[in-house]
Amino acid sequence: MDTQQQEQPSAVSIGGQVSQAASQWINVMEIAAPPATEEPQVEAAQQKGEKKGKLEGLKIPLEHPRPSRWRRKPPKAPKALKKKTTQILYTTDEQVRDALLEFLVFIVFLTLTSLITLTVRSPYMFYFNDTTKKLFVTRSLVVAPSVSNCFENIVQVSDWYDYLIYNFLITLHGDMTADEDEDEDGAKTNSLGGSDPIEKLRARRFMYENLLLGPPRLRQIRVSKQRCHMGWHFDACYDDYSRGVEERNESHKGSEYRSMREAEATPFWTLLAYYSTGGYTVDLTYDKEVNLRKIHELKTIHWLDRSTRLCLVEFNLFNENTDIFQSVKLIAEIPASGVVLPQARMQTVKKYSFFTDPDPKQTLLYIVWYLMIVYYTVIEINELRLSGFRAHFKSFLNILECFLLPICYLALAYNIWHTVEVESLVSKAQRKEVYQSIDVLCFLNIIYVNMMAILAFLVWIKLFKFISLNKTLVEWTTTLSRCSKDLAGFSLMFGIVFVIYARLGLLLFGSNHPDFYSIVISMLTMIRMILGDFRYNLIQESDRLIGPIYFITYILLVFFILLNIFLAIIMESYSAVKSGTDIQGTQLASFVYRKITGAVYWLYCRLCKQRAMIVKAQLVRLKPFPTRKSRPSPFRKRADQDNATAEFEEPAKRRNLTAAETLYFQAMPKDAQNRKAFRVNQRITLLEEMLDKLAANMADITKSLDRVYGEGAQ
Repeated sequence: MDTQQQEQPSAVSIGGQVSQAASQWINVMEIAAPPATEEPQVEAAQQKGEKKGKLEGLKIPLEHPRPSRWRRKPPKAPKALKKKTTQILYTTDEQVRDALLEFLVFIVFLTLTSLITLTVRSPYMFYFNDTTKKLFVTRSLVVAPSVSNCFENIVQVSDWYDYLIYNFLITLHGDMTADEDEDEDGAKTNSLGGSDPIEKLRARRFMYENLLLGPPRLRQIRVSKQRCHMGWHFDACYDDYSRGVEERNESHKGSEYRSMREAEATPFWTLLAYYSTGGYTVDLTYDKEVNLRKIHELKTIHWLDRSTRLCLVEFNLFNENTDIFQSVKLIAEIPASGVVLPQARMQTVKKYSFFTDPDPKQTLLYIVWYLMIVYYTVIEINELRLSGFRAHFKSFLNILECFLLPICYLALAYNIWHTVEVESLVSKAQRKEVYQSIDVLCFLNIIYVNMMAILAFLVWIKLFKFISLNKTLVEWTTTLSRCSKDLAGFSLMFGIVFVIYARLGLLLFGSNHPDFYSIVISMLTMIRMILGDFRYNLIQESDRLIGPIYFITYILLVFFILLNIFLAIIMESYSAVKSGTDIQGTQLASFVYRKITGAVYWLYCRLCKQRAMIVKAQLVRLKPFPTRKSRPSPFRKRADQDNATAEFEEPAKRRNLTAAETLYFQAMPKDAQNRKAFRVNQRITLLEEMLDKLAANMADITKSLDRVYGEGAQ
């Protein structure tokens, strides 16, 4: 009985034999299966287009299946133009590969954008403006003993006249004979050639290196006379400036009125008003004496009176060494109170544009940059066509692209206009000796520089698309998106408190404190108080009782309460995101690691292969020459010599092969046709052997099952 029980197989062993036999059968079928041949794409398309007819089994091949008339599917986008996503997840190798390729292209575009946006400004612009400001604004000249005159110290109209006479003209018409050197006979010669100095050229030069684009110009803006309520003290009253009360007579005491277009001026802001007009103008000359006589005459006839609201002197410079234009405006704003508020404006513009830059490297950068812009434009148009207008603008990145691409094309249009405008300005300055206005050029250049600054900012913002390469960065962006609604509600409450304190500070300290004289300055002061940049002494001097209460309540409410609520909202969202499990890891690190290890392994194999070839060549050189008996005769045929020398060469051995595999490869014929037939025969032989084993195993299994069920029946 014991032996019989041992011979009876269990159900587990039977199942194992069945699974083993099935696995062997599958392996044999995989080995014996002939290699599948790829069918042509036409046949595959025909098979996909086959359609069942009314009769069963009848198939009607449709080479060109026509879609429904009312349901036309949009054409598929090319692989190169894939739909953008708000955030790359790096979850699969395909996403990682596409994301890395897109990231590399974007890095090139980001680098080019950063380099090109930096070219709109030159480091010489700051020094040019700073030097001009020191000369005309901050420097004071002695008028009389213990009496000095400076632009920043102008208080009344008489000070403005004194500045023009004793400071401005002296600084503008300085020593212009430094380029004249005495020869051996003591005669003065000009470095430009000739014994007589070129008076016009020297009169137009400023600081030896700058050229005046026309003589300076005085401009006055006036308001019309109004009726006074206190007529027994004043015969007339004059309101603050506005376009409704501006005086536009044909002339004023010999000076002609010009509109903003005729004066080639642009609107500008001052401390008190916004001026969008021309005014009454007086053109000066290159001669210092003539200019002095004109200013004395204007002072004598009281050219500036109670109706004047603004007077400015303006001139333009060009520096050939740095190729920079500069517009200088020295403004004396006269409010209705009668005092003078001095202000200075300096603006600089580069001469060259994208098309006229003398550096070929910069030109190459511009060309490549605009080619990439065209590439992104094609992608954006294709996505807009495929997804539709509404669905396209639901993505933040698509909205961002709608700001980026128009800015790039507007920059191109500006550079075309800039090239034409500069050429016209230079030719006009060579032909005419009048004031050459570059206000329009400076105004549009400011807009252009602001556009390029916004462009650089938005391009760097697009970098957040690729920020999900790390789990910590994903948590940070997820935290901001989750707490955005709470922050919006908090911002409303914070804004209410902010405006309340700004208005309160304006009403309490606006007349005495320089940081609260307007609502805009007052709101900026509130932000500065949060950062600690604040002058508390002036508040205390304005009101010793209310000032400290205002300051303490603002700090307690905003700094200690509202800011802590702001941080608590963010920390709560971050804790929820940190403890959640919806953020998955990325495959970026593993993908990059596999690619790097693969590249290192490939280099290692290449080096090892080269080293093996070198060692093999050295071994061939050190191999002993065959003996006289075994050496092939020189009189034999070439084929016999090859066969004879082949006897001394050891057959190439395959590494990491078993004995059966070695016999298999040794028995394999060398020609291609016999090799295929040999492989088929080997597969058939293996298939027959496995079938025999399977049949034997199935017989054993049947016998064991009969024994088990027979004993169970007994």
